[in-house]
Amino acid sequence: MISYSPLLAIVTGSFELIAAVFAFFSPGRKRILYPVGLLLLLLAGYQFSEVFVCSVPNNRFFHRIAFFDITWLPPVGLWLVYQLSSPLKRWTKIIPIGYFSAGVIMTLWIFLDSTFVTKSVCQVVIALFHSPQSFEMVYGIFYQSGLAGMIFWAAAATAYSDDLVLRKHMANLQLGVLGFVLPSFAFHLITQEPEGALPSVMCHFALILALSLCMLILRERRYGLGKINSP
Repeated sequence: MISYSPLLAIVTGSFELIAAVFAFFSPGRKRILYPVGLLLLLLAGYQFSEVFVCSVPNNRFFHRIAFFDITWLPPVGLWLVYQLSSPLKRWTKIIPIGYFSAGVIMTLWIFLDSTFVTKSVCQVVIALFHSPQSFEMVYGIFYQSGLAGMIFWAAAATAYSDDLVLRKHMANLQLGVLGFVLPSFAFHLITQEPEGALPSVMCHFALILALSLCMLILRERRYGLGKINSP
């Protein structure tokens, strides 16, 4: 087995952390920039957690932190889609609220169930997590349906929005999610990756999402500085 190198995770996490700080302190609409910054912070958190997971594999606390980070990606992402929707339909708030509620349940499962990750193995630049089938199935439904919701809701909201800036923001989010979901599944199918590697593979490919969110931040920054107008 080839030994694990933390370099990719450290570089990726550092970039995402810097981008998150940039989002939090950029001029623009905070209802948009704060969720974007939080998404980037969660992505960075996973990368650094994986380094600790692979450095001290017997310490289950870092496994919990890694899964805690990615658990909140779908709820925060759906909240961002809600904020980007124009016109804003109040009833659609139930979608992110529902996922936030499910996220609380998943978080409790992660921190209270001592068997949620039975073993982790690290090789090259990825971590392999071995979990009970019941956890993998429920977590997979929660996570994958949340990502699908982000993609399709953003597409539907774009069709009804007259705000060009917000439409471009949603395109960035949509392309960013597709940009790491599709390569991750292609990698899974083509390489027949080891069992339990998908969370790590997806989070490394999520650098594409981070780059796409940076484009969103730059555009929103220009809007905040009055360099572009929005109806």
